[in-house]
Amino acid sequence: MAVADFNLAAEATLAGHEPVSYGIVLGSGLAVLEDLAERYDVSYSEIPGFPQTTVAGHKGLLSLGTIPGGTTRVAIARGRFHLYEGHVNESPSYLVNLFKALGAHSVILTNAAGGLREDWVPGDLMLLEDHLNLTNICVLGRGEAPADGLIYDPELQANILAAAARESVMLRRGCYLGLLGPTYETQAEIRYMIKAGADAVGMSTVLEAVIAQSLGLRVAAISCITNVAVTPKGLAETSHEEVVDVARQASTRLDRLLRAVCRDA
Repeated sequence: MAVADFNLAAEATLAGHEPVSYGIVLGSGLAVLEDLAERYDVSYSEIPGFPQTTVAGHKGLLSLGTIPGGTTRVAIARGRFHLYEGHVNESPSYLVNLFKALGAHSVILTNAAGGLREDWVPGDLMLLEDHLNLTNICVLGRGEAPADGLIYDPELQANILAAAARESVMLRRGCYLGLLGPTYETQAEIRYMIKAGADAVGMSTVLEAVIAQSLGLRVAAISCITNVAVTPKGLAETSHEEVVDVARQASTRLDRLLRAVCRDA
């Protein structure tokens, strides 16, 4: 999709509603801000040029509205496009490009991720300080790169950390490793990731973050640790059902955090 296409999609999506300040992408099983004031939902099937989500825990729904108790307008993507679903390589750009066309200045990406730290537990939230992009997909043009090497915006990260402190939400910090999926990691791959410096691993976010930063949007990302691949007893197995179930349970704390970040913006 070209820029003009996203502008047309934004016009069709807004349908007379006010522009937004924040765009939020929800990962597998995560459900937040269901009580937006003046909430207006649009199915991805109604957005020109958008494909459909096919993964369990991704509704394929865009919600627009105002943060309760505040004036901040947000757009919440309840589901994302994974390349392993068979979508084109440009598909990770669709949501962040739409957010920009809707007027957003900031994007908060969330995901369900596997933890790579023995002292972490399912349900922990982690603010991404940086990422390792092992998708082998280039989403920028030749020679394009962040001017200062930073993908994640320090000011937005600081705002999220401050909101976590105010709301008494424990927020870990670490490095996220992004893969294409859809298979989970082998034991050897997990050992490699830990040695590479990753604290969590998942199948999304990194491409969206790179694209959003290149569009001039402030970017932050939060992982919900839905399973811990490494335990004191060794490596652990997981399933998508477990991932979605833990994400749903952790959504209450993520909701409180995102509500505070956007309300106090």
